[in-house]
Amino acid sequence: MKRINFFKKIFYSIMNKKYKEMVEEKSGLAILYLAIFELTFTVVLSFIVAKNFFNASFMDIYEYANTFLVDFIDNSLSLTFNTILVLSVIGYLYCLITKSKVKYSKMFCLATYASTLSMILKYVILIVSYTNEIEIPFFNYIYAVIVVIYFILNFKKVCKSE
Repeated sequence: MKRINFFKKIFYSIMNKKYKEMVEEKSGLAILYLAIFELTFTVVLSFIVAKNFFNASFMDIYEYANTFLVDFIDNSLSLTFNTILVLSVIGYLYCLITKSKVKYSKMFCLATYASTLSMILKYVILIVSYTNEIEIPFFNYIYAVIVVIYFILNFKKVCKSE
């Protein structure tokens, strides 16, 4: 099995291609992919937050960083991991009910790669909201709908392969 490059995985995940090959990889690679993805955007967001610190007092920096960290951990990371966990469990339970022989690790990989486009949108909106103070109401619902659509579209491909 040929391993797929990190940037190609991002491209394939967004373009809805080659999910079957990516899901065949080990779930550890999907976790590594997710960790690299989250860390990359965390670094970008950290630079944006640090840019606002140059002309601020210590208390402003403390309040801003505290608010940023709480928002980021609560909204961003927990939303991503909860969505992936819930989708993979629901997909696996569906496979058990329909008596398809699909491993949980494949469902986890599928949920991870299906959430790529939503993660990119989530981070773009986080960056815009912290730089321009613009809020998008109900974005968590839009995020979930995008992930579920990608998951269902590719779920059929994975179940057919078994």
